[in-house]
Amino acid sequence: MIHFRFLTTILLSLASLVEITWGADENRDYFVFLTTGKSTQGVAKEEVQKKQQAHLENFGRLAKLGSLTAAGPCADPGKTIRGIVVINADSIPDAESKFGPDPYVTEGFMKSELHQYETIAGKLQLVLEVTSMEESIIVVLNRGNKWSTEQSSPFKSSWTAFAKEQHASKALGFAALFTDRSNNESKRLGVMIFRGKELTAVKSILESHELVRNEIVGFQAFPQYLAKGAIAD
Repeated sequence: MIHFRFLTTILLSLASLVEITWGADENRDYFVFLTTGKSTQGVAKEEVQKKQQAHLENFGRLAKLGSLTAAGPCADPGKTIRGIVVINADSIPDAESKFGPDPYVTEGFMKSELHQYETIAGKLQLVLEVTSMEESIIVVLNRGNKWSTEQSSPFKSSWTAFAKEQHASKALGFAALFTDRSNNESKRLGVMIFRGKELTAVKSILESHELVRNEIVGFQAFPQYLAKGAIAD
């Protein structure tokens, strides 16, 4: 739906114009997956381009408001997750309202799947002067075939330790676990973003974890594109 070259060009031009005004209130952080909605087939090319422009301009608006932390497209081979957006908001309804000016979301071409999250390793940050986009590998953690509610607490402590270990080794750039506050009933547990790693290497790291081997936790891994510097050193 969105061409990476077009997205990169618009994001670079928007980011250079942004001035941020941070609010005084402490807001909550939300990780948003933009997932596939209805097809644009049958919509005139000019209309699709206008929607793309408005979709991307909304990111600039959110950045100017101090609500945006990061945004970028994904190369999900299943073509379900089209991109991610990281925002802060007072509540789920407030987070959903951030996409009000985005016709892709409001008209159903994309769906916004929101998860409140807690950072367990690394940090994402807004880059104002974007010079380029860089490829990382995003890992989306899901409940595995043998997941049970009793494993929630052990999973959190075990995965936090695992993420901190990977971050200390410089393999992992950012990791977060999702709370139970969401606008959907997906089985997602959290995310990890690896820098400078091949997809096969990232999969090998994840497959070494006991919870993955025992099918308690599952995962998807695929390329993710963020502004250079969005993952703090």
